[in-house]
Amino acid sequence: MAKNLTYEQNMEFLEKRDSKLAGRVRAADKGDSFKIIRSKTGYPNVIIEKGFDAEALYDNSDPLKYCRQYLKSLDIKYAPIVIFMGLGLGYHLNLFFKEYSKRLKTEEIVIFEENIGLFRLALELGDFRKIISHSNIHLFVGEDPETAFPKLRTEILLSEKNRIVLRSVKIIPVPASILQGNEYYLRALKTVKDAARQVMITAGNDPFDSLVGLENMFKNLEDIISSPGLNLFHDRFKGRPGILVAAGPSLNKNMHLLKDLRDRALIISCDASFIPLMKNGIRPHLVTSLERTPGVDLFYSGVKDFQGTYFVACPVLMPEVFSAFKGEKIIAYRAFSHFDWLENEKGSLSTGMSVANMAFKILEALECDPVILVGQDLAYSEEGDTHVEGNIFGERSEGILQKPTIMLEGNDGRPVRSERQWEIMKNTYEEDLEAWPGKCINATEGGARIRGAEAMTLNEAIRKYCTEEFRPELIIKEVFSDFERKNVDVEGELKRIRRKAIETRKTVRVTINKFKEALKDARLAEKEIIRPFIDKGSAIDTERLLDIEKKFLELSKTLNDQRDRKLFDITAHTVQPYDTWFTHELSFLKDIYTDKDCLPAATVLKMKEWFAVIGHLLVCTEDVLKKTEKELGEEVGAEIF
Repeated sequence: MAKNLTYEQNMEFLEKRDSKLAGRVRAADKGDSFKIIRSKTGYPNVIIEKGFDAEALYDNSDPLKYCRQYLKSLDIKYAPIVIFMGLGLGYHLNLFFKEYSKRLKTEEIVIFEENIGLFRLALELGDFRKIISHSNIHLFVGEDPETAFPKLRTEILLSEKNRIVLRSVKIIPVPASILQGNEYYLRALKTVKDAARQVMITAGNDPFDSLVGLENMFKNLEDIISSPGLNLFHDRFKGRPGILVAAGPSLNKNMHLLKDLRDRALIISCDASFIPLMKNGIRPHLVTSLERTPGVDLFYSGVKDFQGTYFVACPVLMPEVFSAFKGEKIIAYRAFSHFDWLENEKGSLSTGMSVANMAFKILEALECDPVILVGQDLAYSEEGDTHVEGNIFGERSEGILQKPTIMLEGNDGRPVRSERQWEIMKNTYEEDLEAWPGKCINATEGGARIRGAEAMTLNEAIRKYCTEEFRPELIIKEVFSDFERKNVDVEGELKRIRRKAIETRKTVRVTINKFKEALKDARLAEKEIIRPFIDKGSAIDTERLLDIEKKFLELSKTLNDQRDRKLFDITAHTVQPYDTWFTHELSFLKDIYTDKDCLPAATVLKMKEWFAVIGHLLVCTEDVLKKTEKELGEEVGAEIF
């Protein structure tokens, strides 16, 4: 049989871009369900047969005209990111790419196509070389749409230019594809939404929560300075098994298997599973907490002997938590800019919203391999429990029980009842596992499936991976001994930090004054230009509005200027949640206003809000620095500046 030159040229490009997809395409069977016909205008069309039914992908009189009319009917004004649900023979995609993408300022195009046989047929019939080789066009073909989540999240939506336009993502359903596989494309749509939501979660959701974390950091300074950092342990457990014990209800049935493992595995407990483990005679090597809210200290209350257990503590926790844990502490920062401000490196973790996700990142940082998950249900038990027996807040969390339930795929292949936050935690695991070269074993024996983790019973995992003694506690003690010999000058560090707090406070005050001036100008422009334009149709003074936009850009540049990092480091994590929301709103104005006068007027009104909110957050930051300056002055003695 003669070679199809079009197909071979397409495949040559696909091999370079995605060799795995190319391999699946070459192995794909087109089957007998596709019948190629010629349209009246000469373009190929396809009849898809299902049983006694048959349907053409396109209007056979003129496929291109049909696709062009469909795209026009969508009336899209602005489309920085476009998701095609279906490819077909690529006519919709090609027309959009050639005739719309530049005008609509499209930066990324994502294509989901369920049928790999149809995709192969498209490569045989049309030239896709420009599409395949384009770095900002992404193909997900013939696999479960959920497998696209990590790449969607980290490689596409998370980039600086894309995450600020998430609200303006446009979904383009290819009609014939939707009719053929509606369930698949609904799952693809959910995957896109989940990935976008995960991007927003990493940006933070409450600037005032960040301010609480900043204030707690300063209150925990002595513990930070006087304790070793996680970075000192990084290569001490390389290739050793680590067991992550979460507080899911399945822990009840296999907790007993952990009793004799202290010398053969590094065991880390989430805070909620710590007391249940201790009550059952199981002493983890490490325990960790994440939340900066009241009540976390209760996870450690009543424990009399912390010997041999070490608290991996993120210093945004309330000081009461540090006090409640009476044993030794290891400091681990989250990837927040205010820890950079301290200039006292301890090791940072980019972790999700769950303490279990943080525990996984700790084991990853320690280079444990494999990581064995236990009690990580991420779902209700069959009896409706949410937590292990002995959890201090009960086996059934009322807060969780009141949330709407969703169904997730279980480890045994059957659906399990879950809820949205557990799903976010599951997604975080899957994203972390995609980027991690190690092996993860899900020995939960129940609960939701975590893609990328191998399901296995805990007994099997222990027999396979926890066979050699390496005495984790002795390794930890050795690091502590090395750190103690350094004789850290705690008082000197506190004095240095106080001096930096004073310098930073002065810089913040200068910036606050600039924001106040910009807010004053924006309010005056609203009164004198925008309101008359809205109420009476008066002419717009474009130059004056542009001056305010310039001030916005200058102040935004000031906040992000990393040449003098004091301002950036102390404010970035606090302003980021609001700033991320704001940039989405600002970008979305292009979807709403196409009039040359309305858009700049709406933009300045939105910027007025930014000046006010960011200015207020800067004032709050200044207050935290003043308070820190005063408290450190009382502790180590005020110096004259």
